[in-house]
Amino acid sequence: MPDEGAGAGSQGDVGSQAGSAGSIDWSKGGVEHFAGFKESLGDLAKDKSLEPIKDFHGLTKSFVESQKMIGSSIRLPPKDMKPEDRQKAVGELVGRLRKEGVLESVPESPDKYEIKMPEIEGWKVNESLFNSFRESAHKLGVTPSHAQGLFDWYLNIQEESNAKSQVEFETMKRGLKKEFGGLYPRKMEAARRAVAKYFGEDGDNIISQLPPAVGRKMVLAFSEIGDPMLEDSLMSGGIPGVVTKEQIKAKIDSMFDPKHPLQDISNRGHKEAVEEYSKLQQQYIGLGGK
Repeated sequence: MPDEGAGAGSQGDVGSQAGSAGSIDWSKGGVEHFAGFKESLGDLAKDKSLEPIKDFHGLTKSFVESQKMIGSSIRLPPKDMKPEDRQKAVGELVGRLRKEGVLESVPESPDKYEIKMPEIEGWKVNESLFNSFRESAHKLGVTPSHAQGLFDWYLNIQEESNAKSQVEFETMKRGLKKEFGGLYPRKMEAARRAVAKYFGEDGDNIISQLPPAVGRKMVLAFSEIGDPMLEDSLMSGGIPGVVTKEQIKAKIDSMFDPKHPLQDISNRGHKEAVEEYSKLQQQYIGLGGK
């Protein structure tokens, strides 16, 4: 019965192998068998990721931790994905990051943006512009911190622009004072009245919001248009600070008094009197005097 003996022998060998495997001391991680297992991997065993692993316990632990990492990892959508699918995947990815607190979330509605306003006395927010800003920010998915940064940037730009405009306005104002001389109050009052007549009571605000170069031309034009409007008021008692043609003429006539410094070249005030006379003559001619 050699065949039966052979079969029994084979079974005995298998039993012997199983017994050998069962004799591995797993409490020590099977170190004595791990080296053989590693050799059986061929070139894969040369991968640097396996260098720290010395036994089956280390291998199992590494596998479990890698699986946990894969489960919590973020996978970027492939570049060859359809645009609509890629957009959806990116949206889901951003949503996940926001849910985990990695990224800042967009408010539920535009009115939920808590924008910090500047603490400047007299400063008022343009409600219409501000609401439009929040609506646009929400529509574009802007986060609260970015919205605040954009708002602050706009205010800084506006403040710099206002400061520059104020400097230009003061420069233009000084130029008009020099050009009008003593007639400055009258010319400005004439311009104010003409602007109020043709633009309404808020006309001054309209003029002040124009670029200084344009505003200057408007003031010059309206000072001529409005000058006749002053006559009735001046004849009925005058306007404080505004001189009339008659007042200038009277002052010029008074300078022909023999005792006036204008008539005495040895007087210390003669030079100043000549300059004043010249200015009065210019003002008088400017008001239509001859």
